[in-house]
Amino acid sequence: MFHKLYLPEGELAEAVRGFVAVSKLDSPDPAAGGLNRFPAMPFCGLTLITEGAVALLDGDGTAAPHWLIFGPRTRPVASSTLAPLRCITAIFHAPAFRLLTGCEPALLRDRDEAAADWLPAEWQAWPLELAARAGDPDAQFAWMTEWLAPRWEGVRHALQAQEAGVGPRQRQRRSRALAGLGPAQLQRLARIEDALARLRTGEDTDLAGLAASLGYADQAHFTRETRALTGLPPARLLRAVQEDPDYWAYRIE
Repeated sequence: MFHKLYLPEGELAEAVRGFVAVSKLDSPDPAAGGLNRFPAMPFCGLTLITEGAVALLDGDGTAAPHWLIFGPRTRPVASSTLAPLRCITAIFHAPAFRLLTGCEPALLRDRDEAAADWLPAEWQAWPLELAARAGDPDAQFAWMTEWLAPRWEGVRHALQAQEAGVGPRQRQRRSRALAGLGPAQLQRLARIEDALARLRTGEDTDLAGLAASLGYADQAHFTRETRALTGLPPARLLRAVQEDPDYWAYRIE
């Protein structure tokens, strides 16, 4: 299995959390399928499946759209690989996603939808251009970067203007409007992302110490939050991140 994270540079990093390329075509038995597990997160994204298919486990078992849009996730999700899979995903910070696409992240909260039904006409070039570069994630990454950079430059100043002089209450209302998540929820998701980054290295095996360093009240609090946002308590998650192929998304760095 192949998976790789591409991080944008410069001003585009304000808008894009990263691009993720995945291929299960070289797995020992790619037809065997398997699961794809993802944690809760405050981001929005677009996924194009260029080969194979997946079904969302909280759906009716039918194949998901090949051109998929998703919003912030307040709970862990999983999909089942129905056929040998290759895909590319662009992950955006919610405020930037709203400016770039005109889509309201709050309306996409905990949802996966057909991207063609949500995106403006100019975004319909993505499936064609990315499919034409399938098998070459470096070329896909370069194309997305080139396409997004001038568009982000054109709207980024609007975001800066919105944030200037904003007080705590205004910021709370805005965070809910943008992502359907309040500041406390956003803090939970940011903290679990930090926890996953630490668990990914395999060096933080002292879970009580890790909980304290991340600002949890105690290890029990850390356990509750980790189970709620990833589906597993910390000790089991540590093993899954290191060994379980279904948790490949947790290993991307």
